[in-house]
Amino acid sequence: MEKYPWWTQEQSRLSDDAKQFVDEVLMPVGMRSSVQNKFCREAIKLMAEKGWFGALIPREFGGNLENWGVTGAAILNEEAARAGVAGPLGTTMFGSATQLVHNGNQEQKEKWLPRMARGELLGCITMTEPYAGSDIASMESTAVRDGDTYIINGKKRFQTTAAAADLYLCYFQTSSNPEDRKAYRHLTAFAIEKGTPGFHVEGINSMSAMRGNYNGNLAFDDARVPVSNRLGEEGDGWKILVSGLNVERILNAAPIIGSMRECILYSKQHLERRIQFGRPTGDIATNQFKLADMISKFYLSRLVMYYACYCADLGREVPIEAAVSKLYAADSLMEMATETIQCMGGNGALEIYPMQRIMQGAKLSQIAAGTSEVLKLLLYRMGTRRMNEALKPHLRAVDPELNVPLPIGKAPARQTVKNELEVLAVLAENYRVNPGLHMTLDDIKEWVEISDADLVKYLQALEEQGYAGLYRTRHGIGLARATLSGLQKAHPPEYYRNIPAWADPDDMF
Repeated sequence: MEKYPWWTQEQSRLSDDAKQFVDEVLMPVGMRSSVQNKFCREAIKLMAEKGWFGALIPREFGGNLENWGVTGAAILNEEAARAGVAGPLGTTMFGSATQLVHNGNQEQKEKWLPRMARGELLGCITMTEPYAGSDIASMESTAVRDGDTYIINGKKRFQTTAAAADLYLCYFQTSSNPEDRKAYRHLTAFAIEKGTPGFHVEGINSMSAMRGNYNGNLAFDDARVPVSNRLGEEGDGWKILVSGLNVERILNAAPIIGSMRECILYSKQHLERRIQFGRPTGDIATNQFKLADMISKFYLSRLVMYYACYCADLGREVPIEAAVSKLYAADSLMEMATETIQCMGGNGALEIYPMQRIMQGAKLSQIAAGTSEVLKLLLYRMGTRRMNEALKPHLRAVDPELNVPLPIGKAPARQTVKNELEVLAVLAENYRVNPGLHMTLDDIKEWVEISDADLVKYLQALEEQGYAGLYRTRHGIGLARATLSGLQKAHPPEYYRNIPAWADPDDMF
């Protein structure tokens, strides 16, 4: 596949090697596991021998983080997904290795990371609970300090690699104090090993999209975990959880992109080799449009995802880039999988092809690692905040020649306000140039020199007189506008007339 110009030589070589390895070795192994619905231990062994599990682990602990980075991890997950074996690889990377690297102490790193790098220790991340999904901060499982141990009780649900993992990164409530909850200081992170008394697999979920991989539920019944297994300090859990979401979402996007490639591959194969009505079905323009749309979505998804990887490797915070990567890729794959089955006809429903698994996985990809709805909310909040300066509204005024509202570029010198009627004049002017819109307090201060305290005082006075309508938030006055009475108070009716030059005066009344 295409190598981006910012990739290092090591990352480019890794891409070539990984593709060849998947095509020649992992593809038959992974497909066999999927058809048999067996955990892909053979594939894990093969990937471990290639050093893939060490992509995000520093050289000091036997990994290759310095050479491969998040970009390399994404390359490996993209390729492994084509064979349907990315699950254990990804969950070990973002579910244990990354969190240990960034939040574990030296003893914890030395204990677990070398074994992870060798593929001897599979990781699993446990967040979702029976009653806590998208609202993950509401998890109910508890960890209570008892000397040198914590007593843990609760249940975790929908955990990838649940029954086969060796080390579980878990989050539990360690405080019921409302103030801690409000400050997100109520959760704590732990690394819990398989075989811990009181910790067991409660059930395995039958999920077609997870064939060849375990997805299951976990239970903690008075499980005792040593304090030495805690990551960070008590109450650091939410911070640790959130800090790992960016890499998790990127490494969830990478397998999606691998599945996109398979969609394009099988669609092209069938459109070129399926003859109907005396010609290949790919000669039909509407089918060509389907493939063109797939290619467009694939290129955009892949570009965005690897840009996010690049930024992450530079040490930047990438919550928006990671969210966009996962959101766009997941939604695109859902569309692509549907269209691929349409291109393949009845063949798309056969188990000898991976399309049913890919389509079901596409739906799950819109839920795991943050639902599409949650990611959209995140993008709305963080995206508008990051773009705040670029999205600052244009200053507008009525052009004296054209008599229409236009952007003016730069505000005139601000006049000092002496009373509420001068504030009302600003609100009235906004009615002329931005009809139907309120003004923020900062909008008003673009036009006049006034302190926050005086502005609030004058707006309240206008409201009491019926000249202004105010919208309040929990922080105080948020928006303001002139009422009809206020507009009449500020100017005579003729002031607000706005008749363009092309309108015939004889038609006016």
